[in-house]
Amino acid sequence: MDYAKDQSSSLYDYSDKSVQHAGYAAIVYAAISLFTGVLALIQYFIYHRPSTGGVLGHEFASQQYLQHTPFLTAISLAFSLIIAAISGVLAFFIFRQSRFAVVAMLVIVVVLQLFTWFIAHAAAGTLVSIIVAAFLLRGVRRIFQDYAERHGTKEF
Repeated sequence: MDYAKDQSSSLYDYSDKSVQHAGYAAIVYAAISLFTGVLALIQYFIYHRPSTGGVLGHEFASQQYLQHTPFLTAISLAFSLIIAAISGVLAFFIFRQSRFAVVAMLVIVVVLQLFTWFIAHAAAGTLVSIIVAAFLLRGVRRIFQDYAERHGTKEF
């Protein structure tokens, strides 16, 4: 028995949003990278003159002055801008369902977090990286499934 198709529409969109969420995760990663660059710049201006006094102790400020030199601040800001630019471009291509872009973004997130853990010996950004990687993994799965369905190959 064939039922007539009802032309009603739901308020909720039941389509899979994995690809869009992966793109949004890449955009958020880019925004967080920009924010960390701005924080590095702010730290430079806070600590670049330890002899002027202030709320901070002189010894603490002197130690921070050595860690926030103009050269290190410029490197930190440059890397933040580069990572943000790459993430933004990859986010654009993730929205266009590029398999390369979603895998490249996942590799960037994982490699940068591994660098932070093993080279910098810090746990900074772990939660953000886990959340972004989870959204990217969902996007990877969906993009590869869509590709397999379009080309008639075995499912992912």
